[in-house]
Amino acid sequence: MKKHCILILLFIVGITSCSEDEPIKKNPLIETKDGVETIWYPGKTQVKYRREHDKNKKRHGKWMLFNPEGKVMSSSSYDHGKKTGVWLVNFPNGQLRYTGEYRNDLQFGVWVFYSITGKKVLEITYNDKGKISNQERFENPNSKKSDEDSSKLAKKSNTKSTTK
Repeated sequence: MKKHCILILLFIVGITSCSEDEPIKKNPLIETKDGVETIWYPGKTQVKYRREHDKNKKRHGKWMLFNPEGKVMSSSSYDHGKKTGVWLVNFPNGQLRYTGEYRNDLQFGVWVFYSITGKKVLEITYNDKGKISNQERFENPNSKKSDEDSSKLAKKSNTKSTTK
């Protein structure tokens, strides 16, 4: 009985402390203007993210991630929550990691993957239903772990791959 009284007392204290009318502090590193949300790195000298949402809070428009030096780390697009358009992702050193296109939330066309040194390691072609129709792996005699990571998608696929 004593345990129940303590739990009830803690519950009441918790509810009353949560119901106080304290203003919600706004994060000074996040700004929203004309539907575009901008998130800054500490110090507010460089943008970290720039992204948009539609009125239903679904991802919409261009989404971009920047490194602290201002270089684009990734760029993607959405149409009311669905992935669309050309996407690109870079390695931390700024080198292109992969690029490809989405149509109606499905991967489409040729997606190209690169090593951290910029060598093409994998090409995957998607049909209009988002299924892999072809893939091609490229040999890299000086392969590093990041090269292997970029080509892991080829190992997961059931389609026949060729090596050049």
